[in-house]
Amino acid sequence: MSVVSGRITRKPYYGIDEACRRWEISAIDLAGFVIEREIVLSVVVATLPVDVGTIEDMGNGDWFRIPEGRRHVTGAMDLLPIDAWRILTVGSQVVRSFRAEGDGYIDIAERGDNAGEIVVAREQLIVRHAELTRFEAAQEEIVPPVSRPAVAVTPPAAVRGAPPKYDWDEFYCELVVSTQIDGFPESQAAMVRRMVEWFATRNLYPDQSTIKKKVALLWRRYHEALARLPA
Repeated sequence: MSVVSGRITRKPYYGIDEACRRWEISAIDLAGFVIEREIVLSVVVATLPVDVGTIEDMGNGDWFRIPEGRRHVTGAMDLLPIDAWRILTVGSQVVRSFRAEGDGYIDIAERGDNAGEIVVAREQLIVRHAELTRFEAAQEEIVPPVSRPAVAVTPPAAVRGAPPKYDWDEFYCELVVSTQIDGFPESQAAMVRRMVEWFATRNLYPDQSTIKKKVALLWRRYHEALARLPA
């Protein structure tokens, strides 16, 4: 677990309401990402029996299931897009299978009076930490421009040569210090805005795409390091 300035910066997973607040979107917006397979939602289960195996294409539209055995799973299980979408839009859904990699399948096993299904409610939905960071990295972030006060200026006299460069060493020092004092921003866009505002206080306005490139390396390396920490 990682803590910066007394604040936990990494959790195993995040609730849907928390994720929506973080991204400033509605649950309906999130449902759109889900049904388009841009993000995977999950549910936490405990000692749930499941049947696993692979599905083989026999041709002519025929599919054959090859069972590999039964297991008991505990932890976050990824939902199929249609199930997650229905839970978000309707409020709950009967789930009989989970998302599996490749040509595999994961079905909830029947046992006794259990019909091989569970009911998942909206408040049970979660986003894994790894999925959250993957989703954020895949989005094209748009940083709103910083409003500049109207100031009367006298055009400078024409000079020869390249204009002076921004002090990027000072930029990186401020970036590191601010993350220690003010905490690590919740999104890369927030980090960019923080540094845009820092430049603006110095009456400097570098291109925001350049600032985004400068912070991207720190943002990626920080979350890669967090992902390697034990939960």
